[in-house]
Amino acid sequence: MIESVSMGKLLFKGKVSRSDTIVYPDHMDTKWWIKGRNCIESCDLEDVLKSRPEVVVVGLGFIMPITISDEAIETMKTAGIEVFVEKTEEAMDVYNKNTAKKKTVGLFHLL
Repeated sequence: MIESVSMGKLLFKGKVSRSDTIVYPDHMDTKWWIKGRNCIESCDLEDVLKSRPEVVVVGLGFIMPITISDEAIETMKTAGIEVFVEKTEEAMDVYNKNTAKKKTVGLFHLL
């Protein structure tokens, strides 16, 4: 469960991230880098898809939001993944609600 999220900071299982982060059920990847810098593309999802989630929650940010391409969303849906795209604060709530029932991965932009 994600404990808190705010601009520039995500707290998960007592650990802090201050950069764009992928939150898996048991750990987080704080070295995630969006290749296009402002739009998540299918190529940014390789590790996510390898983890075989049932749900992916995308947090688009706060004051400097990013986007996600239709192709990236379709790639996940084709893999049988349920996709939620929200502002980062709302994405935390969606992640926490789903993670108890399904294998959930979160992609969080923190700016």
